[in-house]
Amino acid sequence: MHPSFQNQRFRRHVRTFSAIFMMISILFTCGCRKTNNVFPEISESTTESEETQTSSVEKEESTFTITVASPLSQESCNYLAKLYVLKSQGKLPEGTTGENISLDYLDGVDLPFIVNTLITSRTGCNADNLMKWRAEGTMPDVFLTDSFDTVSGSGLVHSLTEYLAADPLYSTENIDPALLTPFYQGSNYYGIPCQASVNLLYCDMEVLNQAGISSVSFRQDKASFENLLSKLQVINEGEEGRKILPLYQAQNLISFLPCSLYGSQYLSCADESARKEKAMTDSIAYIKSLVSAGYAYESLDKEESDALFQGMTPLLSRKVGIWVGSTDEIMIFDNYMPNTLSMMQMPSLNEDEYSAPLITLYPLCVSSSCTHPAEAASFATFLALDEDALLLTARLSPSEGFLPVVKSAGVWKNAVNSQKYGSCLSQYQALFDKAIFIPSVTSSEKYQADQQYISTHLEQLIVEPKTEEPE
Repeated sequence: MHPSFQNQRFRRHVRTFSAIFMMISILFTCGCRKTNNVFPEISESTTESEETQTSSVEKEESTFTITVASPLSQESCNYLAKLYVLKSQGKLPEGTTGENISLDYLDGVDLPFIVNTLITSRTGCNADNLMKWRAEGTMPDVFLTDSFDTVSGSGLVHSLTEYLAADPLYSTENIDPALLTPFYQGSNYYGIPCQASVNLLYCDMEVLNQAGISSVSFRQDKASFENLLSKLQVINEGEEGRKILPLYQAQNLISFLPCSLYGSQYLSCADESARKEKAMTDSIAYIKSLVSAGYAYESLDKEESDALFQGMTPLLSRKVGIWVGSTDEIMIFDNYMPNTLSMMQMPSLNEDEYSAPLITLYPLCVSSSCTHPAEAASFATFLALDEDALLLTARLSPSEGFLPVVKSAGVWKNAVNSQKYGSCLSQYQALFDKAIFIPSVTSSEKYQADQQYISTHLEQLIVEPKTEEPE
């Protein structure tokens, strides 16, 4: 929580897609209602139950429940629901935003509905979680997921199309229409973009310092990236032999370099025609050159690998200079290298050029078993896209390694300022309209097939067989 609100928490113990949806609006205007006003104005006192984590114990016949499965705590969901009610009823005080609203003031707001929470990982739940909850009779109404492809294909999600057409939060002024595209299947939308992670390069400055590299530029191109690896390799040229590994698993670049170097949309390695695209063939050739130069993990044989890492996990050994990762892993690496972890963009083709952000989107979905889908969709949209809701979330539950999906400068500022590595991530704000989607969530089966293909055909793709020296 933001420091200025710690005392408040102590005392208590604890905020039109006119282009894309014009046709949808015409089709649904007669049948849709403004979702901002779907909740009845019912005055009802609310208390938190420690056993069930339910925001209200006094239930009236007209009261309904929304269960939210996400990383948000019960307390955070309660405050966000109260902010939602204030805004829905037009009762948010003038000059008050999610950034400055008093939590004491929110404590005095009565909820006309019940909020339950199921706590998930930072990237949300998967199909197995949902199947388990459904079998136990605790299926959430709204859930964040890192397995959209699987859960949507399993019939676990409710269509949102009719609700999106009526909600002004989907205005092009608030969100880039392209961010909804990955959640469009058949003729319907099934997900609300909620947060994004970015695929990039991590580096351990403790290792880089050994090569006399005191800092790295966030912007990298082919030449500068290869220069960094070359400097790191010098450490291995002494009499003691290999001491560090410049690059861990060059194969992890295969899915991303065609996007960052050539601005290509994601290319599937398992697709023969995609493997023939210039963006892919040039990227593969570049990666192969890094392996041939001895910079990468694939350059090592088993004996060399065992001698260098001595049974330790390479990325935790403090002997790896640079590796490919995603920002949703940022606190895992920070736990092992809290003072030396740094980040760089995926290499661009040209010097001093930002490459497009390679993002993974995580959606909020409404369950197909939800009994109040209009209300759930409205609340989910508020949580994901409302500026005040996002400002309040940044105060209550800052999330390391994730970026907002809305355009609001205020939301971006608060989101990155609350993060340890926010200054690095903030550079993506100006580039977000050029984002390229990595389908590890939205087309996960396809993405997993690609990873399997890369693993199976690794030598064929980037590793040249070692030839024995003639006797």
